[in-house]
Amino acid sequence: MTTHIEFRVLGPLEVGVRGRPVRLGGPRQRSLLAALLLDAGRVVSVDRLSAAVWGERLPESVRTQIPIHVHALRKAFKAAGCGVQVIVTEQAGYRLRTEGVWLDTREAEEQAGAARRAAAAGQSGQAAAMLGRVLGLWRGPVLAEIDTTEIAAVARGLEDARLGIAEEWAEAELACGRPREVVARLAGLVEEHPLREGLRAQLMLALWHSGRQADALESYQQGREHLLEELGVEPGRGLRDVQQAILAGPPAGDVTQPEVPRPLAPRRGGNPDDEPLRVGSGPVVTVRPAQLPPVISAFVGRMTQMRTLDRLLGQDGRHLPMGVISGAAGVGKTALALQWAHQVVDRFPDGQLFANLRGYDLDRESAQPAAVLERFLRALGVDGAAVPAEVEERTALFRSILDGRQVLVVLDNAESAAQVRPLLPATPGCSVIITSRRRLEGLMVGGGALPVPVEVLTEQESAELLARVLGAERAAAEREAVAKLAALCHGSPLALRVAAAKLVMRPQWPVAEMAERLADERSRLDQLSRGGLEVRAGIELSCRELSTRATLAFRRLGLVDAPGGFAPWLVAALLDTTVHDGERLLEQLVDAQLLQPLGRDGAGQPRYRFHDLIRLFAREQAEAAEPPDARLAVLSRAFGALLGLVEKARDARYSNRYPIVPCGHAAPRWLPEDASQAALLSDPLAWLESERLNLVSAVTQSAELQLADLCRDLAASFVHMFESRAYFDDWRSVATRALEACRAGGDGPAPGRPVTVMRR
Repeated sequence: MTTHIEFRVLGPLEVGVRGRPVRLGGPRQRSLLAALLLDAGRVVSVDRLSAAVWGERLPESVRTQIPIHVHALRKAFKAAGCGVQVIVTEQAGYRLRTEGVWLDTREAEEQAGAARRAAAAGQSGQAAAMLGRVLGLWRGPVLAEIDTTEIAAVARGLEDARLGIAEEWAEAELACGRPREVVARLAGLVEEHPLREGLRAQLMLALWHSGRQADALESYQQGREHLLEELGVEPGRGLRDVQQAILAGPPAGDVTQPEVPRPLAPRRGGNPDDEPLRVGSGPVVTVRPAQLPPVISAFVGRMTQMRTLDRLLGQDGRHLPMGVISGAAGVGKTALALQWAHQVVDRFPDGQLFANLRGYDLDRESAQPAAVLERFLRALGVDGAAVPAEVEERTALFRSILDGRQVLVVLDNAESAAQVRPLLPATPGCSVIITSRRRLEGLMVGGGALPVPVEVLTEQESAELLARVLGAERAAAEREAVAKLAALCHGSPLALRVAAAKLVMRPQWPVAEMAERLADERSRLDQLSRGGLEVRAGIELSCRELSTRATLAFRRLGLVDAPGGFAPWLVAALLDTTVHDGERLLEQLVDAQLLQPLGRDGAGQPRYRFHDLIRLFAREQAEAAEPPDARLAVLSRAFGALLGLVEKARDARYSNRYPIVPCGHAAPRWLPEDASQAALLSDPLAWLESERLNLVSAVTQSAELQLADLCRDLAASFVHMFESRAYFDDWRSVATRALEACRAGGDGPAPGRPVTVMRR
């Protein structure tokens, strides 16, 4: 793929086109661009961009200044010779495209992933060389010239990532027998980051294997003094193990970090020198559990989420580090949790515990905390006869055993915060990762959990996942078909894996065959099913606990084509209820990970959208549960609500400048209660702009449903916006569809009507 523009954020922000630097404006433009780059490929809301540019002190004109800065950036890129539109305007904000763009953070992520695969295959030399090149991408402190809180937090995460890669590089270099190179690079890093125990451990090993035993022990003592003085804690087990190995004598030929076993029993006061306690009548606990399942193959993307999870490792040591990975069915929550857990496993020398809590399982009930605790206690070496009967006592014993330990606990597929709480350790030396379709706000409010939301993959990431499963040669031979298949899976890792698995099992199929099968929306969910993996079943489980009215709202929303997302007034119309009730039902669907919140639009309305595969499922459910006449009535009311509100907004903004000449039968209008109308239309122009894409879609859909009166009046109602804002393509499109619908229904417009309303 041709690279049109290059961005570098691993140091001062730099932009280049074909080797020539791009001149950027002042700090606000740079901050806005940095925010887009740090979430490249994803929509960044105006609110987040504002926080990145101004922090908490937002100017009153913030919503007009953001587009001005975006325009200035586009102009600068174009003037430098960039031939593509890099920053794209979306309904909910702005997105920086990744096609034809080289970004150093993405390059670092891809190269580091390749290096880890090489290391896992025993190719230490190749891994060391690749990791060295990755470290070379950092040119200094990340985005040091930008000091807003939002950017600074992400910059710290990237700096942590650099240190982690330096540790991996050192390990690979030591495995190749090159300790002096490690000393040369790590000495300065350890001095800059004296509390980073992983770096110091690698430096000590390198010094030791360079024949500098005294220097290695002195480095340990310096690290211990820093930890005691600044944090009030002793060095962790990893650093102590290296010290003990050095004290034992000269190194053997193997330069890897020594493994020193340590019993996993509760100790008096957490002191490692105390004798282990006995648990009940059972034996002394001597087990180091390692329960993590293997990582899921062909893992791609998620760099932002990985950086967020890395923040758990740098917390203050006073509270239990805990992250909640939340997202819709099939979005890759478990894959992310396992990928991160395996990367940091050396930070938890006392072991890892894993449990599938079956919060969303089609065939089995969710796991009870008591049963999970019994398995955990047995894994930690407690004799079955010593496991208490009551869940509270099991929790107490579990926390006692883990007191003073460093154990990683992964709780997958959680149903609720109540299910999770008994399974939480009490010591800050442990960490907990939870995955759930719900956001589990109770753990964030009461336990300080770090939220880690997961969205669908970008189209480029989707294509990369397909290529990894199918093989690079097959994917390269059908590049366009792979891109089409990626788009049809709508970024769902589950859907992508099912589609790829079908192709792997059918090597005679071209990729285009699978894409063609998925192109039919009516059968797409049927195609995305294989070997127990089924997209439809995953979504169905998310619907299981919805209230009756939320289920009805979910189904009926699936009937509406809303490319601009939708606001609560649409649910009010679909269910013939109030706007307030509509918003409450939408939030229930968000909690169930069936809708994605988009923030507030320009008119101040909360806005939401479906993942496309979930929309197909919702439409299936509506078509199965409601007869055609009922569905038509519901859509007529929804389009009538759009029509009525558009006319209210038009009259408030333009008074009588655009009168509508009656033509045929007037389509029915539906309006919410007066108080909601006033709130909706407090900024008529912004409201009309927010609903423009949906009106164009509603004209098309009403024409397809042969609702000619609604189609005609909807097209006519928006003439003022089409003309005043120069949306001539939209105008031509809806005018053509409305005219065709009227003629097909035998109710053509009156003489002169097509010219004054539907033609320019």
